[in-house]
Amino acid sequence: MRRRGLNRRSGIGSTGTMNGNVILRHAVYCTAMTLLLAGCGGPAGDPQTQYRQGVELLNSGNPAKAVELLTRAAEAGQAEAMMELSTCYNYGTGVGRDQDAAFGWIKKAADSGSQKARAYISIFYLQGIGTPQSPDTAIQLLDEEVKSGNTHAMTILAGLYEVGAGVPEDARKALELHRRLASQGVADSMYYIGRCYIEGTAGLQKNEELGAGWYRKASNAGSAAGTGKLGACYMMGRGVEKDPVQGIRLLQEAADSGDADAMHNLGVCYERGLGVEKDVTRAVEFYRQGAEAGCVEAMYNLSVCLANGTGTAKNPDEAAMWKAKAEEPGIPLRGRDN
Repeated sequence: MRRRGLNRRSGIGSTGTMNGNVILRHAVYCTAMTLLLAGCGGPAGDPQTQYRQGVELLNSGNPAKAVELLTRAAEAGQAEAMMELSTCYNYGTGVGRDQDAAFGWIKKAADSGSQKARAYISIFYLQGIGTPQSPDTAIQLLDEEVKSGNTHAMTILAGLYEVGAGVPEDARKALELHRRLASQGVADSMYYIGRCYIEGTAGLQKNEELGAGWYRKASNAGSAAGTGKLGACYMMGRGVEKDPVQGIRLLQEAADSGDADAMHNLGVCYERGLGVEKDVTRAVEFYRQGAEAGCVEAMYNLSVCLANGTGTAKNPDEAAMWKAKAEEPGIPLRGRDN
């Protein structure tokens, strides 16, 4: 097996692919966390408080009670509760799976004026969740919302252009939307622009210095992926002066924030002794963290270590499992020749 090195690129999420249900769940989760961090004031019967408590119960493993509270809040007109409830019905979390009900709740949230719901209902039309599948309707809704300045719609449509879902694949149009989002402080879009410059894609001339600069902007705006890729730039001297100490620091910071690619890259560093003392046992630990977080390179390298007994006991069965997972259809095997 050929071992893979530091990741040079990354798509949407850790695998470079897009899934509408994942987008929807991620959007609702981010909104939920924002509200939780804002505090839990308000009377017990207040819809906003019921919504927060419902999300807390979902996170703590009491989905049935969570759905009860979310339903009360949603019926009282709380739009975020409607969206969370939609997700619960879509996945069968705390309630019987019912995609018609899932669509009904996202539709109510959209009709109530929620910009987020008006954007994410497009995923339901795109995939036919609780409603007849209609990519044309989905794209029409997104176009209308983009024209009105809906950043949620811009994010979704940019992602669709990246992978050619519902629209022809068009990296230039994706970049145009990401530039608009970046101008409004969206860290993930700053990261995307950085990747385009590093790789010379989406009609941009390859410019590693500009790419590293955008990764820095993304990192400063809170993007763990941006921090991780900036760390990789320092490790390889791409767009910045090579500085392994700074590179390891940034990779560790990104890994601690949950970035799967950074976990994999730290594994490579420890296995090869790049910027740190060589430690194959610790390398395997990082490969496993990255693999479990969804990084295909980490899955592949973990399979190599398990097959050869490098830094861990030999385990042919687990090695085969991780190798097969890394090579599943639709998952890009990035950086194999690095």
